[in-house]
Amino acid sequence: MKKTGRTEKLKKLFHAFGGGSTPAPMRTSPEVPLEEMVRKLEKVTEESWGLYAFDREPLSGKFTTEQKKAYIRKANDCGRQWADWIVEEYHTRSPRELAGKMGIRVETPPVPVGGELVLFAQFVQPDEITIFTDCVDKASAFEKKSGCPLLKRENLSAILLAHELFHVVEERHAEEIFTRTEKVELWRKPFSNRSTIACLSEIAAMAFAARLLRLTVSPYMLDVLLVYPYDKNMAFGLYEEICTLMREEGNR
Repeated sequence: MKKTGRTEKLKKLFHAFGGGSTPAPMRTSPEVPLEEMVRKLEKVTEESWGLYAFDREPLSGKFTTEQKKAYIRKANDCGRQWADWIVEEYHTRSPRELAGKMGIRVETPPVPVGGELVLFAQFVQPDEITIFTDCVDKASAFEKKSGCPLLKRENLSAILLAHELFHVVEERHAEEIFTRTEKVELWRKPFSNRSTIACLSEIAAMAFAARLLRLTVSPYMLDVLLVYPYDKNMAFGLYEEICTLMREEGNR
């Protein structure tokens, strides 16, 4: 079997939770103590996380910064609103209970078949969510060192499952949910071609998970913290990127 190279593994890794993210250039980034990263990441605003998501959006160049910010607000509102509706419909905030009531099987293998790719979680249509426990095991081992409650094993599993449950909701309500109905025109001639904006789905999924689980910080932090056990330099690079976005936002 052909082995996947390190860079390609990391690309695949970022597709699992950050939503089509691509890794930063493979360069050495300044090391930062884990506790310091957590404290900083806890303060990142929804707007900055949204701009971070847009940096990974293939259609990003079609929008101005102000348009992106408007989309970010709408996507976050979408995620929160659907979390409220789902809780009202199923009378629970437990992702496990929700999965059961929604007819979703939850599988928990250690790693994907073949073990070559590092994945966090995935929704497999029409009715299966997989949480890969290798990432949960590795990340939860840093809970005490990081001081981050999101890395507590049960919290981490719940967040991953809640995130994927949004994609279930999205699939089942594709004709009415904002993340699917909002589209941008790629071209008009000879025929109009309109496309969804992929990052809106991920922004909304994070907001959905945060609202469902009543989190006080953004689960987008896990885009960095789940990477840390696998590749510290890559995590430092993502952290550096987020800090740059925060500084830029502060200067606007």
